[in-house]
Amino acid sequence: MKYRHLVSFVSEEESDLIEGISWNEGFSNLFFEKTVDSGIALHVLLEEGEELPYFLSKMEFSDLGFTEQKDWFEKWKETLVPFELCKSVEVLPLEEEKKVVDPNKIGIIPGMAFGTGLHESTKLAASLLVEAVVRGSRVLDVGCGTGILSAIAAKKGASQVVALDIDEHSVEKTNETARINDVYIDARQSEFLSSVKPEERFDIIVSNMIVELLREFVLDLERFLDEHGTVILSGIFKDKFSEIGNLIEGTFLIESSREDGDWKAIKLRRK
Repeated sequence: MKYRHLVSFVSEEESDLIEGISWNEGFSNLFFEKTVDSGIALHVLLEEGEELPYFLSKMEFSDLGFTEQKDWFEKWKETLVPFELCKSVEVLPLEEEKKVVDPNKIGIIPGMAFGTGLHESTKLAASLLVEAVVRGSRVLDVGCGTGILSAIAAKKGASQVVALDIDEHSVEKTNETARINDVYIDARQSEFLSSVKPEERFDIIVSNMIVELLREFVLDLERFLDEHGTVILSGIFKDKFSEIGNLIEGTFLIESSREDGDWKAIKLRRK
C-alpha cells in the first residue's frame, strides 16, 4: 500500500498537544523527528484518498509525495518493545492479533506514534484507573480511542465496561483490543454520552480527552455516576487546569490530582 507523506514543523508545546489529541482520537499514523535546524518535524502518512484528521486540517504541510509501506514499516517494528505503563500494567505492542490473557499485561496493535510509549495523559489515566477499579466495578470510558483504558478496567476485574467514541474506527480498534486481551468491552459509536442509556449507572467514569472536548459533557457525567462513584479526567494541559476546575466546582470535588510533564489528571467525586 502507498501512503501520502506530509511534513510540517512544530514547536515542542505543539508536538505535545498533537500527540495527546492523536492518541485520544485513535489516529496513530504520525511521528515526530527532532531536527538540528528547524525544531521538530511532524510526519503524517495518509492512505490514498484519506483526508487529514480535523485536528491537523488547519496546519500547513509540505507534500513529499507517496511512499511505500515497507519504507517505514521496518523502522516502526523496531519500536515494538514491551514497557510499563503504570504499576501492575505492562503494555505489549503487537504486529498482529494474538491473545494476551495475563491480567497484568495489555496487548495492543499500535501505530507509528507508539514509539516512545503512550502519551503522558494515557499513563496518568491508567494509573488512577488501576487504583480505582475493584472486582465488579461498572466502568464507562468516554472517548475510548484505542480501547486501552477499557481493556485495563476489564482485566482488573470490572464486571461491565462500556466504551464510547464518535469515530467508528476507534470503536473497531477497541473491539480489536478486546479480542487481543480476551475481554468483553461494550464499544459504542457515540457523540459524547449520546449512546448511554438513561437507566445506566457506573462506579467509575474515565475520560482522557483535551479540555476543549471535556467541557462539552463533563457536567452531564453526574447523571450516570453511582452515588459513591468516581470520575477520572485526564488529557488536561496544565495551562487549562483552572478552566476545568472552575467548570466542575459546583458539581464535583477534586479528591486528588497527578501530573506528568505538561499534563494533569484529576480524580473526582460528587459534592
